Formats: sequence, C-alpha cells, structure tokens
Amino acid sequence: MAASLANAEETLNGIDGKIESCIRWGEGDYLLCLRKDRAEAVVHRDMLALEVDCLRRLAQDARMRDAFALLTREFSDDGQWRNFTSAALVARQDFSKYRVRLKRAEELKGEIADAAETLAKLIHEYSDTSITGLSELFSIPDLLRRTDNYEMQGHNLHMWRSMRPHILGDMKEMDISVESPEGESSEPTLPIDIVFVQVDGEIEITPEEAARNMLRYAWGTAPHFSALLGTIANAARAFKPSESGMIGAAIRSRQRSPKTEYLRAFGNLLTEVHKFALTTPIMQAMAIVANVVINLPDVDVTYDDVRKVLAKR
Repeated sequence: MAASLANAEETLNGIDGKIESCIRWGEGDYLLCLRKDRAEAVVHRDMLALEVDCLRRLAQDARMRDAFALLTREFSDDGQWRNFTSAALVARQDFSKYRVRLKRAEELKGEIADAAETLAKLIHEYSDTSITGLSELFSIPDLLRRTDNYEMQGHNLHMWRSMRPHILGDMKEMDISVESPEGESSEPTLPIDIVFVQVDGEIEITPEEAARNMLRYAWGTAPHFSALLGTIANAARAFKPSESGMIGAAIRSRQRSPKTEYLRAFGNLLTEVHKFALTTPIMQAMAIVANVVINLPDVDVTYDDVRKVLAKR
C-alpha cells in the first residue's frame, strides 16, 4: 500500500507539472481538464495516505499490544491474522455517502411510481378519444418493433435487430427498425427469404411458421403497455431500498455514529466474509482495534459496546 501511495504522489506531481506548463503557455482549455484530474488525484492520494497511516497504527500503536495478546490465544495461522487486519481496515469507511444514496433512492422510487401512474392515466385518456394510430402506446410488440438498442455504443444493435423478429414471431420482412445512426447502412441485417407455393396445392406449415404463429398469438394475449406502467408503480411503492453486506450492516440504524457503524461493519466482515466465531477475546480485541482505527479523541470503544452492538446483528 505504501507503493500505491508513492505512485499516487508521483501521478499528482506529474499533473502539477503539466498545469504549470499550461499556465506558462496559456493553454486554457487543457488547463480545465488537468485541474479536474488533479482534484481526483488529490482525493485518491489522501485516501491512500489515510489507509497507510491506519495500517501503521495497527502495527505500531502501543494500544495494539493488548489486542495482540488476546488474539494470540485465538489465532493459529497467518491467514487469520491477515483476515482480521483486513476486516479492521476495510470497515473504516465514510458511510454517510451510502446513507445519502439510500435516501435518494427512496425519493426516486416515489417519483417513479407517480410518473408511471400519471403516464398510464394519460394513455387511458388518449384511448378514450377513439383516435386510431400510435399503437406504441398500447402494444408491447409494436413498441419493441420501433425501439432499437443503442447502449454500449450500439454494441448489441445488430444482435437485437436480428433477434427481434424471432422474439415477436414476425416474418423477417415485417421487422421495423427506427432510423439508423449516422453513417450506418440502412440495409436489413438479415436477408429476406421469399418462398413460392402453388395456389391450388395444399400449403404445409413448416415448424418455423408454426412457431411464429404461436409467438404472435402469445403476444396478442400480452397486457397493454399501461398495465406494465401500473406494475412499475406498484413495485416502486412497495420496494424498500437497502444496502447489503458490510454497508447494510453499518447503516441499518438511522442513527449516525462512527463507533456503531464501524463495529457493525467490522463484525459483519469477520463473521460473514471471514467466518470468525466472535469469542470474548476476539470482541475484546475488536474494541481495542476500533479505538486505534477510528482514532478520535471523543470516541472510546469498550468491550461492552462491541458486545451490545453485535448482539443486535
């Protein structure tokens, strides 16, 4: 980790050098980009510096002497020491950002439910006008036929266009795509097969045609798009945003406390990830380690704190 910190310092120094050159040569546009890079590099460097400082305290702080004595009676191999130290370090997090995003998710799910209900209501009102057309408002197959996938820089565009008629039960020539991206050929991605049959002969349905008929029938029984919006609204209102693992354990309570959050995260990592049994000596050592890691003058973690917090897991 010390090597990572040294690399971060070197990267930051390199950016500072580039900024000085830009100022000297008056390259204003490039300077804005470099200052953004510098801000990110400072955050990364400071994070690594804090982790290195924490590791040094875990190895050298006089308070750790009692923790080492307690854990020596519990641990029998180097892997246990590594896992315990790793959990102690990883549990040192700023959990406030996770609380913020959880609160934002709670707000957004309500807004999503409201928007879905509003759109469903508008579609029903449009249907009442009896004006034909705009089938994409009602038919899921028609909506899929008119929608292409441009995510990942169009990586799945041709795959989706090729698979769409098979999914919807369409003949190849029935597949409808939206306007192609600039510079892309508008030619169909798959050739169209034309089969001639005798009018007076008996027409045999191929397995492929039977499959298409079945799919078209199945899609004909699908709910309208407005029904899907109703499902989205109900699901969003019923959903309870949450975090899992160490983060979920740390912020389970609404009360913000560096001591409680750290102990919950620490305990979760030890038990759920590294499969430790939390014996009395280990919990006593956790209290000592928590004081060393948190390292705040107004925070004092005791064995009783550890026992009470972990009893509520």
